[in-house]
Amino acid sequence: MTLYRCDGMSDVPHSPGWWQAGDGRWYPPPPGLTDEMPARAPTPAPDHPPYAFDVNAQWPSMPLAPTPPRQRSRRGSLIIAGVAAIVVGALILNIGIAILPQSSKTASSSDPAYQMAVEDLLQSELTNLIFLETFWDGYNNFQDEIKNATNSERRAILERWLSESQTEVDQFQLDLQQIEDEYAERSYSDGSVADSIRDLAMNHYKTWQNWASQIIPIAIDWQNDRTSTLSLYAYVTEVQPALDTAIETTFTELCSTLMTTQPSDGSYAQAIADICPDS
Repeated sequence: MTLYRCDGMSDVPHSPGWWQAGDGRWYPPPPGLTDEMPARAPTPAPDHPPYAFDVNAQWPSMPLAPTPPRQRSRRGSLIIAGVAAIVVGALILNIGIAILPQSSKTASSSDPAYQMAVEDLLQSELTNLIFLETFWDGYNNFQDEIKNATNSERRAILERWLSESQTEVDQFQLDLQQIEDEYAERSYSDGSVADSIRDLAMNHYKTWQNWASQIIPIAIDWQNDRTSTLSLYAYVTEVQPALDTAIETTFTELCSTLMTTQPSDGSYAQAIADICPDS
């Protein structure tokens, strides 16, 4: 008895590719599908860990519509809003109390402590300006000498400039320490305008002390760096940008306090403009 029928089905498979239907009979493969067809090439292993999404998928050009937020009960929203208002109000109150002595009070034109604080600043800024002018004038003279000197003369010129600059810096450090000592001796009421100015000034001059302590070592590195074409000032701002940034920040804070706490009659406006010419 044959197992292969004229309608193409059979009770047993005859070759690979035959398939069994739900009636239990075996049917031949569709035309073109033979056992001579090559097997599918294996899928190569990925060269990276699997991604959380298909990086090669074609994503829509327009953004998808946002998912509507889940409705929250009105009562819950009101409770949260109320709590948030209380918290924000408390923060504003605390911040206002914290900055009250520095920003919301103005000095009296007849306040001797305020007058003393402004005069101290005028004197200390004058000391500052004299040092800066002397230091950078010496640097410019050194640059002119180096340009016109022979190779054999340049080493002596460099050593003389560094020695003179070190002397100027040492004197500046002594002047800064004297300024700070005098500030510390002032008897200002805690939380007063004069006290706030004194604290900011002390902080400002400490940043100048830090600058002065590092300028000569940086100048030596600048001279030894044969690859740099920068001026000394540009070199300082490149290798130690925090030095100038700290001075600028503390000076801005000091001048801002002077501007916002000065007497309302403008009696100290010129003095503050002399201390803070760019304000």
